Amino acid sequence: MIDVPLKLLTKQLMKLDEHSKRVGLALKLALEELVCKPNGGGGCTELFVKNPGKLRDLLLEYYEGSVESVKFLIKEMYIVPLFILAEEKSYGREDSLAELFIKDPEAFKKEVELLLEKIK
Repeated sequence: MIDVPLKLLTKQLMKLDEHSKRVGLALKLALEELVCKPNGGGGCTELFVKNPGKLRDLLLEYYEGSVESVKFLIKEMYIVPLFILAEEKSYGREDSLAELFIKDPEAFKKEVELLLEKIK
């Protein structure tokens, strides 16, 4: 995990969680209650940051293996808001990060940690 005090990381997670609702509050709540909490042991935002492989697997199961649906959801619900919160221009990196989320969750986690460090 990144070398950031727990209090600061909690603040970052709260900000990211709040911004993730921009895709749709009903969708976010449904994923939390139907997918992440009962099967992942935590909220979707927490899994996105701490265990993206588990989140990927849960979403792929929920969306019946539709990689494109999962990539779209992760990009719009978490990756775009993460760039906004980090105050960093994405330069089209959203798609490559969504692809990395699917193919290599551990490498993806490192990229997310770097962006989280930039959130004030």
